[in-house]
Amino acid sequence: MLASDIGFENLGSWLQVLQRIVEHSANMVVITDRDQRIRWVNRAYSAVTGWPLDEVQGKRASEFLHGPLTSQRATAQLKTALSGGRAVSGVELVNYRRDGQAYTVLLNIEPIHDGHGNVAAFFSIQTDISERKRLELANASLQRHLDAAQKLARLGRVEYDHESARTRWSNEVFELLDRAPDDAPHDFAELMEAVPPERREGLRHKLAQSLRTGEAFDEEFPLLSAQGQRRWVRCRGIPDFTGEGYRLPATWTVQDVTVYYELLEERQRTNETLNRVVGERTRQLEEANRTLTDFSHAISHDLKKPIRHMVSFAEILQSMLDAGDLEQARLYGEKVRAAGRHLQTLVEALLRFSRLGRHAVDKQPLALRQTIEPLVAEALATHPERRIEFSGLDSLPVVMADPVLIHEVWVNLIDNAVKYSAQRDPARIAFGCREEAAGWDVWIQDNGRGFDPSQHERILQMFGRACEDPEIAGDGIGLALTQQIVDSHGGRLWGASAPGEGATFHVWLPKPAAP
Repeated sequence: MLASDIGFENLGSWLQVLQRIVEHSANMVVITDRDQRIRWVNRAYSAVTGWPLDEVQGKRASEFLHGPLTSQRATAQLKTALSGGRAVSGVELVNYRRDGQAYTVLLNIEPIHDGHGNVAAFFSIQTDISERKRLELANASLQRHLDAAQKLARLGRVEYDHESARTRWSNEVFELLDRAPDDAPHDFAELMEAVPPERREGLRHKLAQSLRTGEAFDEEFPLLSAQGQRRWVRCRGIPDFTGEGYRLPATWTVQDVTVYYELLEERQRTNETLNRVVGERTRQLEEANRTLTDFSHAISHDLKKPIRHMVSFAEILQSMLDAGDLEQARLYGEKVRAAGRHLQTLVEALLRFSRLGRHAVDKQPLALRQTIEPLVAEALATHPERRIEFSGLDSLPVVMADPVLIHEVWVNLIDNAVKYSAQRDPARIAFGCREEAAGWDVWIQDNGRGFDPSQHERILQMFGRACEDPEIAGDGIGLALTQQIVDSHGGRLWGASAPGEGATFHVWLPKPAAP
C-alpha cells in the first residue's frame, strides 16, 4: 500500500495523506504501530469512543477500551493473529466508551508492510454495530416469543415461494406430520398427501374458489401423520393479489385443533351414551308398566279364585256347623285352609316379583358353574328318592351378570326341570352353551313331559303354566320372574319343546360392549 521507499520514519507524512481521505468516514479508522500502539484515529473513532487522539496515542486499545463483557478468547485470538502479521476480518468485540457504556464493534485489520516485507503498522477499519446487534437481539427475542406463542396455540406456518413453487415448514408442521424437522424446501403436494383421499377433491375446490374470489381460504380437515395418527387442523391463507388476479398465499397457518375435535367426539359419545341410557330407562319404564298391568290382572283375577273358594267353603262350613255335621265341617275347614295356603303362596310370589324391580343390576364377571353347582347339589339333596343325572357343568362360561339375579334365574330353571321330569327314571338334565359374537347362549335341557309349542308365550307370563296337573307344584311365577331378570340384563329367554319330549330353555346374555 505504501511506496517501497516509505519507511517507518516517514509514516507521519503518510498519515496526513490518509487523514484527509478518511477524516469524514462514518467508520472508525485506527492506525497502530507494529506493537499495536495507536498512532492515529479519525474523528468517527473519537465520536464513538469518547477518546480524542492526543489521549490515546501510544496506548494499546486493551488499556482503555476493554471491560467485563469483552471476550478474553476473542482478544487472545486477535493478539495471536496480529503478532503473526496476519489480517483479521469480521471479528465482533464488545468495547467500552469513555463514559463506561458498552458497544459492539466489527473489526477488520490489515497489516502494513515496509519495503522489506516486514510489518510496519496496522490499518484498522471498525464499525459500531451496537444498533444492529440490538435489533438482532430484539428480533431473536421476538422470534422466541412468536415460536412460544405458536407452540402454545399449536399454530404452524408454511411459507410458499412462488418462484420455486416450494414450501418451508415451521417445526409445528413437522410435529403434526410426525416428521423430523429440516430446512429443506418441500413440495406443496406433500401436505396434500397427508390429507385423506376422500377429502382432497373438496379442498382443491375450496382453494380454486378462494383464488377466483380473493377470499381467505379457511378450512378444517383431518391429516394422517407418518405414524398413522389422525389429527385435525385448521388451515388458513389469504391469496396474494398480483394486479391481474390472485395467486396462492405466500404464508399459510396450520393450527392443530385435534383437542377441539376430540372434545366434540367425546360429547357425541356422551350424547349417544345418554340416549342409550334414556332408551334403556324408557324400556325399563315400559316393562314396569307392563309388570304393573300384570299385577293388576293378578290381583283382579288370579287372586279372586282362592278368595272366592275360601268364602264359599267358609259359608258351607258355617252351615255344616249349624247342622252339627262335624265330619263335613272338618272337610270344608281343610279346604278353607288349603285355599288360604294357596293364596299365601300367590301373595309371596307376587312380592318376590315386585322386589325384583327395585334391585339395581350390578353386572360383573360371573362363572356360571360356581353359581349352578350348589343349586344342583341342593336339588339332589331335596329328592334323595329320585335318580337325577346332571351333566354339562364343565362347559359353562364366564358371563357378565348380576350374581344375585342370575342365581334366581337358575333356581327357577333347575326347579322346573326337576319338577317336570319327575316321571322319568332316571331324569336327565343337561347344561350347554354356545359362544356368539355378541353374547353367550346358555341352556338347560331335560327329558321331562315337555309342553306344547303353542303355550310358549303363555308360560312366560305371570301365572302361566304349561301343565295344570295339581300333582306338579307351582305358582306360575318362576318363568315370568326369570324373563324379567334376563330382560334386565339386555338378554333373551326362550324355550323349545314338544309334548313328551322334554324341554330346553335358553338364556342369552350379551358380552360387554367394546370400549
